[in-house]
Amino acid sequence: MQLTELLFQKVKDLPGDGQLSLKPGYVAVVSKAASFRAALTAALCPAPDDPKRLVDGGGPTRVGVGLLSGNNSPFRLLRELGGTRQLLRLDPATRKFEEVTDDQLEIDSFLRVECGMPSSDAYTGFFVLEVNELPSLRGKAAAAANEAYVDHPRVKALKDELEMTGKFEAMQDRLFKVAQRLHDLEILADKLKNAESDLAAVQNELKRSPWSPEEIKDLTAKASRAKDDLKKRDDALADVAKKRQKAAQTVTPPAEPVLTSPWFYGGLLSGIAADAAAFFLRRPPIALFGLVPLLAPLISVLRWIEGDEADKQAAAWAQELKEREVKLKKDYDAEQAPLKAALRAAKVDSAQDLLAVFKEREVLVKRREAALEKLQKVKMEPDVLRLAVEMPLLEAEKGKLEEQVHQTGFSRPIAEIEGDLKHAMGISTARSAASIPDAEVPRHYVAQAAELLSLGVDELWSQMGARLSAFLMALTDRRVASGKLDDKGTLQFAAPDGRSGSYMTLPPPLRDLAYVALRLALLERVAGYKRLPIVIDDAFGILDAPKRVLIAKMLKGIGTQAQVIHRVAETPPPGTADLVLQP
Repeated sequence: MQLTELLFQKVKDLPGDGQLSLKPGYVAVVSKAASFRAALTAALCPAPDDPKRLVDGGGPTRVGVGLLSGNNSPFRLLRELGGTRQLLRLDPATRKFEEVTDDQLEIDSFLRVECGMPSSDAYTGFFVLEVNELPSLRGKAAAAANEAYVDHPRVKALKDELEMTGKFEAMQDRLFKVAQRLHDLEILADKLKNAESDLAAVQNELKRSPWSPEEIKDLTAKASRAKDDLKKRDDALADVAKKRQKAAQTVTPPAEPVLTSPWFYGGLLSGIAADAAAFFLRRPPIALFGLVPLLAPLISVLRWIEGDEADKQAAAWAQELKEREVKLKKDYDAEQAPLKAALRAAKVDSAQDLLAVFKEREVLVKRREAALEKLQKVKMEPDVLRLAVEMPLLEAEKGKLEEQVHQTGFSRPIAEIEGDLKHAMGISTARSAASIPDAEVPRHYVAQAAELLSLGVDELWSQMGARLSAFLMALTDRRVASGKLDDKGTLQFAAPDGRSGSYMTLPPPLRDLAYVALRLALLERVAGYKRLPIVIDDAFGILDAPKRVLIAKMLKGIGTQAQVIHRVAETPPPGTADLVLQP
């Protein structure tokens, strides 16, 4: 950022209306007006004591600065004391400044984002050097007004903003907690859902083998000997088939009928004839001889009985073989029925596949036990019972909070608002050099520079040690050669002969010069990175003329990196400043 002009009207100690055109580099403003520094920074960094410093009572006091943003676009920042600031931008077509905004938050945001400015306290505490800057002048009245100025309209606006921001941050905090709680419950719900899904998947896979351990043991035995059982059945059926074939080949001739046998009738008639002769002849012995012919029909009858029995036995054997075959098949089917039913249930085609299913089932049983244990473990968590009730409530609350946050919009940090409120009430919150012990002032500025550069203190000190030594030797006429921070953060200086001492042990005049060397070395290091205007309010006026000239040359060197605006009481030697102005 670069300042291009200073505008002022009715400012104490300055001409009634005026405009100073500024330029890059080292700008020396020859003036004894103590209000110059406040007029230059009042629009950039409003302070509660600005009215006391600037208002002369002759009318409305107005100040403003022209500036180039980070992309070299020209703007003006105007402020009327007791009113608000306005940000204007130059229209290239009309070459006139047009208002951009008068919202103070937007202006502060513009300065931070477009111009790279830190907070007001950080800027004025580091880049602005007051007239009481030197250690010998600390505590003396020169920079700040003694009486607090209370900007009542701004105080009210800031209090309202603070209250609104407090509510906004409370909503954001509650939204964060609700979102976090909802996130935790969603994770738990996912864990429960995954555990239930894993268990259900295992249960579905186990449906392929819905058998008890005893059934599985029996089916495993049947499946293991399935081939042997089939072979035994086939062998038995083959044996029955062979016996049937053999029985069919052995055909028993049919028995000769008794009634058609001549031996039957011949023997019978012969016996009857012999008995009749014995009766008529009255010779009983002849009847005995008549029994011999009767043997012939008896033999015929016996031969017929023998043949008939053979037929019956052959028929009975054939029936027995058939029944045996049926029984073998039936027994085999009955034996194999559970195995076939298991094959159909498991949707496999062979006993070996069924055995593989049983092995997989063992793994599935272990997986089911693990899944069940996992599910039980998840269900043991206390928040599981709250999922069904709490999650819908949290989702509804989250939706309402998000809508409220969206409607509220942007808000500044509370600490920043409180700082502005204290400024408006005349209570300074800046940790300036006037508010800290003398021994800690060097460490304070080193810490500020490190923060602005986003570096550690040790790293910053290692980078600027050589330049600090150069400034020290030039300003102190080689009485002080170098400086460093000890383990406690105290600044220690060393003479060329090796003698050393702390910052507070130096004589006051030498301490002033060592302080100037430190401030200029820090400004030079930070200016190369931040490139913000450096404002010096006749801070070195009590030093002798040669030192002031030397400091002016050092400031001109710093001005090659960042704009330096220095109010001096006397005109600097020719060629010292890049621009010399007189209001």
